[in-house]
Amino acid sequence: MTRLRKWLNDSPHERKRNRNNPFLLFLLLAALIVPVTSNASTNQQVEESVRLIKQKEYAQALDLLHELETSLLNPEEISKLLAFAYLGRGYQQLSLNNFSAAREAFLEGRRYGQDDVRFWQGEAMTLFKQGQYPEAVSVLNQALGIAPQSADVYQLLGKSYYADGRMAEALDALTRSSELGDNSEVTKLLEKVRREWQIEQEMGQEVRGHFQLSFADGGQSDNLATTIVETLEDAYSELGSDLGYYPDVKVPVLLYSRKDFSSVTNSPDWAGAVYDGKIRLPLGGMHHMSDQLAAMLYHEYMHVLVHFRANRNIPVWLNEGLAELAGRRIHSLPLESLQRASEENQLIHWDELTGPFTGLADNKVRLAYEQSYSLVYFLVDRFGWHKMAELLERLGKRQAWQAAIAAVYHDYGLDWPAILKEWQTSLVR
Repeated sequence: MTRLRKWLNDSPHERKRNRNNPFLLFLLLAALIVPVTSNASTNQQVEESVRLIKQKEYAQALDLLHELETSLLNPEEISKLLAFAYLGRGYQQLSLNNFSAAREAFLEGRRYGQDDVRFWQGEAMTLFKQGQYPEAVSVLNQALGIAPQSADVYQLLGKSYYADGRMAEALDALTRSSELGDNSEVTKLLEKVRREWQIEQEMGQEVRGHFQLSFADGGQSDNLATTIVETLEDAYSELGSDLGYYPDVKVPVLLYSRKDFSSVTNSPDWAGAVYDGKIRLPLGGMHHMSDQLAAMLYHEYMHVLVHFRANRNIPVWLNEGLAELAGRRIHSLPLESLQRASEENQLIHWDELTGPFTGLADNKVRLAYEQSYSLVYFLVDRFGWHKMAELLERLGKRQAWQAAIAAVYHDYGLDWPAILKEWQTSLVR
């Protein structure tokens, strides 16, 4: 038990360093099932709770452990097990996008692991994934009171500041994270923030409705910015109604010159705009709203909805197809590339469209967007927005996309291959 107590009382950093030691893990599990009291029934419950934790059945383990907590003369004997179970349940529910259950687990777990910063990190990540960046910052500043030298806490703090548009604070936090630990992800993000901050320092900022706008100073930019926000608010209402989802977030929107847009995003020439956690638009010489610009805004806002709804677990064809469906309600061009490819049997294989379109040859990009749009339009037109909303929800809970499609459209007797067959049949009508 001495080795177990030492492991249980290790700092999170020491635990992380030792977690891949098979002998230590074996010793831990063996020691955990050593009776904590002389009561045989109690020992069986402890052994069962350890088994459940090992199998990631955290809810059942917690039920057993709380029963023990009320019956033991010294309930602190199982406090570490309770902490492990709550921590495991919190991250398990977070991975499934069950944010309320995840946050509840992290908050409850603090009662048993007051010095374990992972409970604060977990709560902050839950808030971050919901787009509640200021709230995440508040929790992470509390976490620094427990682990003031944690590179991981500073990294998440920097990401939260960055997502909230607080660039100077993001630079400070990420710099501190870089100083405390060697992390290529931090280095890459730090360089990105520095590059963007050089440009954004010269931009005006304003929060309007559900959007946080940054734009070049000047009267014409101000006027166009107002119209852009009004159009985005329309998209918030209309697309939110389609999917039954209205995220309570402030979406950063940055309006660049064409030169600055290219410098910040490193996007290909054919990219009209980018959503990477922030909507980034090259205004170029635009001075007023047009159908093309409005369509672009609807397109990018759909990416926002998909980002929060599907938790990045989505094939690119579905993401871009939904965005095209949103934009084309404002401004739609003929599907010339799709028609030609269909007639010549030159459609892009769907495996190529699950990843970023930036990897495609330039002469395939337009077809990729049209093909993706056509299939998503087919799904929504034939089966309704409510089924699409269900599909995004399943993806957000980490279900594989082909399995999610089969589950959503099961009532129609359709899986992924059957849907493709029906869609291709629809092209030749």
